[in-house]
Amino acid sequence: MISMSMPMRLPLHIPVAVLFSLLILAVGATISVYHFGETRLLIEAANATLFRDRAEDVRRTLNSANRAVRRSFILLAASPLADASTRAQRFQFLPELTGLLDADPLIDSVMVGYGDGALFLAQRARSGAMAVWSVIDMDSTDDPVDACSGLEYLFDKDLRLIRASAWTGARIEPRLSDWYRLAAASERIEVTKAYDFQHGQGRGITFARRNGASVFGVNVSFARIGNLLAEQVLTPSTRISLVAQDNSTIAAPGMSLTTPHDPAADGRVWQVSIAPMPGFVDETWKLVVATPEDELFAEAYRLRQRSILFTVLAVILSFPLAWALSRLLTRPLHLLAQNAREVSALQFEPQADARSVILEVDQLAGAMSMMSGAIARFLEMGRDLGSARDVASVLEQVEAGAREVAHVPWSAVRVDGEWGEGMLAAHWLDAAGVELSAVARAAEELSGFVMQADGPLSLRLPASDGGMLQVLGIPLRTPEGEVLGTLVLADRPSARCGLARAEVIGFLAALAGTAAVALENQRLLKGRKALLKGVVRMVGEAIDAKSPHTGRHCRRVPEVALRLARAAHEAETVPFAAYRLDASGWEALEIASWLHDCGKLTTPEYVIDKATKLETLYNRIHEIRTRFEVLKRDAEIAYWQGLAQGGDEAHLRAARDELWRTLDDDFAFVAACNRGSEDMPAESQQRLERIARRRWLRTLDEGLGLSNAELARRGSAPARPLPADEPLLRDDPTDVIPRPPSDRLLAGNPWGFSMRAPANLYNGGELYNLRIRHGTLTEEERFKIKEHIIESIVMLSRLPFPSDLAAVPEMAGGHHETMDGRGYPRGLCGDDMSMTARVMAIADIFEALTASDRPYKDALTITDTLEIMRDMSRRRVIDADLFALFVAKELWRDEVVSAAPPAA
Repeated sequence: MISMSMPMRLPLHIPVAVLFSLLILAVGATISVYHFGETRLLIEAANATLFRDRAEDVRRTLNSANRAVRRSFILLAASPLADASTRAQRFQFLPELTGLLDADPLIDSVMVGYGDGALFLAQRARSGAMAVWSVIDMDSTDDPVDACSGLEYLFDKDLRLIRASAWTGARIEPRLSDWYRLAAASERIEVTKAYDFQHGQGRGITFARRNGASVFGVNVSFARIGNLLAEQVLTPSTRISLVAQDNSTIAAPGMSLTTPHDPAADGRVWQVSIAPMPGFVDETWKLVVATPEDELFAEAYRLRQRSILFTVLAVILSFPLAWALSRLLTRPLHLLAQNAREVSALQFEPQADARSVILEVDQLAGAMSMMSGAIARFLEMGRDLGSARDVASVLEQVEAGAREVAHVPWSAVRVDGEWGEGMLAAHWLDAAGVELSAVARAAEELSGFVMQADGPLSLRLPASDGGMLQVLGIPLRTPEGEVLGTLVLADRPSARCGLARAEVIGFLAALAGTAAVALENQRLLKGRKALLKGVVRMVGEAIDAKSPHTGRHCRRVPEVALRLARAAHEAETVPFAAYRLDASGWEALEIASWLHDCGKLTTPEYVIDKATKLETLYNRIHEIRTRFEVLKRDAEIAYWQGLAQGGDEAHLRAARDELWRTLDDDFAFVAACNRGSEDMPAESQQRLERIARRRWLRTLDEGLGLSNAELARRGSAPARPLPADEPLLRDDPTDVIPRPPSDRLLAGNPWGFSMRAPANLYNGGELYNLRIRHGTLTEEERFKIKEHIIESIVMLSRLPFPSDLAAVPEMAGGHHETMDGRGYPRGLCGDDMSMTARVMAIADIFEALTASDRPYKDALTITDTLEIMRDMSRRRVIDADLFALFVAKELWRDEVVSAAPPAA
């Protein structure tokens, strides 16, 4: 965080105004709270009064209903309706019943139940636009559970019949009803418990009284009581209900309170009022009214909000000038804080102007602006120095950046040591007739002192025009203290000369330190590249020196590959238009071409140099010759033994000489087969098998003097008893070396190799080797030769190449692939190979065909080589376009083009 000290040069009324504002707010808040409390008390008192009035209204209504019901029974007791036996007689008393219904709105219906099961019921109509009254008349029946046989009549307000229809509801059997049974067994008015009316969808209670053999009933509907209570609702959410002694709800408009005394129903705070109410007969009920406080005290809340608003408006209107002035004075500080946050986040876009009328704030804004610009420029120079690819770019960046920061016309950077000595980067502007050579000479002289100084060195020197020069020298010192060079700047001395300002000198010193680190990095990078190049060439030359059969292959392939790559790089034709190599690409190509055969380090030398079929670490034809000599000696011994036994000397000599001639001829044949210079036809292989069947006598143990590895291959097989009769040529099991599991190429290997490895690592059997049809190599040895490319790819892929050199394994490992996909080790097609890998393939083949330092063959002429390669291009072994470019540019000529890559 940035700590900023700002002495306030402000009058005292500003903090006083702030305190006064807070005081007004506090007083206003206190008044609002007090006023809200008093208003709440007034509303609570008014609500209590209103509740008492509403309770009294409900009480009067219930008492009136009680009286109306009792009057109804007084009237009904004298009515002949109780003795009416026919429907016509009962309808004569309909006006009397509708008059009772009109007498009290709580009465839902009036009915008469007869002892024979007949029922006459009058009620308010529930359907029909013109219907006012509904009459249900049930016929008498001897069976109380008999099917329905009643009619329903609808009348208008003048008791004119509108419609008569069969009663579709369940039969209303009075004799089975509670009201009928209670009244039939009593002489007074009986009241039922609450139940669902059979003649409608309502719920209520029934008042009943016996009159002779009939029973009169008056139904009071709870729904009508609820409608009465709905008229007493004060607010939209007020809930009112009539509750019995057991707290069961008797009547309520809409949804009733499940717990009348719960003040938090629906998650709101409620004001609950309870008053006793007279029930019907001797029962006492309770009137419960619950009103949410947010509605009850809505006016109080509005008054409180108005009071708070008035207080806030008073503060705002009282101090507009103070508020505006404080905002005006603090705005620069807010902008400075914002600018500081942007600088801490390394955001240096054009920042807001934080200038202020306050001196200290204005000075701070100026310093912040300078600091932001300096940091931005320093980071930009650091990025430029870090991205420089060579020493010259570093020096140019340092020289230009220093001159821009210091605003001077003359600047230079001098470095010594491994980069040479002298002013490697300089910028001299001829101004005011100053002799430039004099400035350069003064800077060169100053750099010698600066190299030995601990820090920047500044002095004035006379100019050739009689004036003076202000010269500043700053050492390029690494963090380890090594001085790599000098940064020199010069300007005319003046009041505005930046070379005399401490902040400029400090910035230039930091820039010089960064430049020294960049130069050190370039030196380290140059050294690492030189070391890598030396190691790469050392490996290539080691491969060349390993065997005369490779000659100078690893040295010459890079020359041819770089020539062909450069020609493709510069070509504008379609196949090569997109092939462009940068500096890293040329470096990768050079490394890949030097290391393309690095896997040959793992190939046994005798396999590479194998010139005869029986050659391993030495040519085993000498063993075979010795065996033939033994057989000839045996023939000589047989000759002398025959003479000693009295045999015919002429006959014995003829037999000996004939055997000698046969053995000499057979050995000459075996020796010729050993050279492998011609193909081996089937007749020759059959003759080898006949020669191999000759026997010779071995009298010495063949297990003596063997190495541990040879003994391990022999295993536990018992030695044959001596003297042993041996074949002249044999394939001994001990000559076979199985391939270890770790050396097998499995499908799905991480490198994508598709070559199939033989089951055995080596097979040194004499007859097996002599029977090779072409050349001198067995199948195992040919795979071992080809395996060098596998080892090359594996070895190179395990090296930690940087990302710009990551293609080296692919470049080096593709020179045995072919365009038709028949190459190895991956069996890639032309589309799968990079252009550089195709270049490597042509360079490798051309060098192998034209090499003159191979002991096993003579060099081919350019004509023969190009003819062979032309045939290979036709057969899609090599890239035809690249080969055509190779021929067109005559790249086989050493004097055509340098093998060095073009400048990046």
